[in-house]
Amino acid sequence: MRVLFVQHQADCPPGLIGDRLIELGAQIHVVDPRSPLPDPTDYQLLVPLGSEDSAFDESVPYLRAEWELLAGAVRADVPVFGICFGAQLLCRVLGGTVTRVPSGPEVDWMKIDADGPDPVGAGPWLVWHHDGMFPPPGSEIARSAAGNQAYVVGRHVGVQFHPEATPDAVASWAVADAATVRRLGLDPADLVARVRADAEDTRFRVAELVHWVLARTGLTS
Repeated sequence: MRVLFVQHQADCPPGLIGDRLIELGAQIHVVDPRSPLPDPTDYQLLVPLGSEDSAFDESVPYLRAEWELLAGAVRADVPVFGICFGAQLLCRVLGGTVTRVPSGPEVDWMKIDADGPDPVGAGPWLVWHHDGMFPPPGSEIARSAAGNQAYVVGRHVGVQFHPEATPDAVASWAVADAATVRRLGLDPADLVARVRADAEDTRFRVAELVHWVLARTGLTS
């Protein structure tokens, strides 16, 4: 299985999702959306990752090119597994909308409200976003107090939380966005410590999530 990751910045790599797919034998390719983008039909799965940019901001230089990549995948029935920014842009491609979270940024190591026995799982997951997404009606499968956390449309899956995030990535975000973390009443060091303390269990949850995504997208039985 060939998997294309779209990585927007150095501290948002494929991380734990990439690790698990490699363990399952997938060939991982990583592309910067500011570079020429490949034909989505050369891959069996696309995974657009997180970004500090906003998926509704048309001034983002690479936004249109990445939109066309995801739209091409949807037209060709190539599954997309979007994460945070990637889920938001996919949401727009699928006919949903993305806006600033009315209640303000949502950052924490937290459980989410998942529907039924769905392997998307209640977590805890790392949640770190300033924007919220409103996918097509009937597609939501998980949420938090601030809004949608996961959706499914056909063979495509989007999650607002960060299953890919490694402790090192979170440590970088805690420095870059420390003002937001403190404004929300959190201690950046404590947040990173909680992520590190749960690292082994997180890998187990990520493995379950990846297996479910592959089954949900028709890539495994």
